[in-house]
Amino acid sequence: MIPKAFRRLAAGLLLATLSTMAWAQAGGSHAEHGAAASPMALAIVTPAGVPAAAGAEDHGGHAPLYFGAALFDQNEIRSNGRGSPIYAWEGSAYYGTDYHRVWVNSRGETNKDGGGLERAELQMLYSRLIGYYWDAQAGVRHDFRLQPKDGTPSRTYGMVALQGLAPGFFEVQLQAFFGEGGVLLARAAVSYDLLITNRLILQPEAELNFASGWDRDALISPGIYRTEFGVRLRYEITREFAPYIGYSYESFNGGSSGLSRRLEQKPSQSTVVAGIRLFF
Repeated sequence: MIPKAFRRLAAGLLLATLSTMAWAQAGGSHAEHGAAASPMALAIVTPAGVPAAAGAEDHGGHAPLYFGAALFDQNEIRSNGRGSPIYAWEGSAYYGTDYHRVWVNSRGETNKDGGGLERAELQMLYSRLIGYYWDAQAGVRHDFRLQPKDGTPSRTYGMVALQGLAPGFFEVQLQAFFGEGGVLLARAAVSYDLLITNRLILQPEAELNFASGWDRDALISPGIYRTEFGVRLRYEITREFAPYIGYSYESFNGGSSGLSRRLEQKPSQSTVVAGIRLFF
């Protein structure tokens, strides 16, 4: 039996994809403005600035154009006012054509004690454009074990995903992971770039992590086991260089909160963040 949370996530994923395709084919109002404001849209737009359409893979007898980009969306110092601050990052890079690409996603953070890495995650994905502003992806995720005595164990998952722009230019990532004893994981993340001025941009974001069962060593429990919410205000000196400040909240939920307490970790924390967003 597939858990209700996964059925609902799949239904939402299908509805968002279909509604976006219909919206884009109808004209996608302010599409040019949204593409300029969104790094994910930049990754989906062709070098000529025109959104590529699924099924239109015709190079007119010419070799396809290969290009790439890299984005460190989070490259920051976090502090809760007590103890040493930590460094955290979240970034992605791709290389390929309008329709076929290889993506590398990475995230992680240091610990408060010795400055070493607390956790790190790496994803390697093949991506295929399936509709206006949407990519289907498949690949591998690996979580690194960085503290042999105290840290969570390493894990490797197969994964499938959808990423793109929902109506209103909300950036959406929907990912599903499978492996490690049959426990299914899912992650849903959404963010939005609110232009206060052409250079001053407010970015709220949210992330929910789901599991179908227990993986106690990795602090995973059934249901929504981890949530993250944040808001960041950046000033784009250039498109490639944007300092920012903000607020971040992370929480283990349900059975995962008890598992984190066993490791003498707080199940939730609020931090003030400051960093520099880099786009290449």
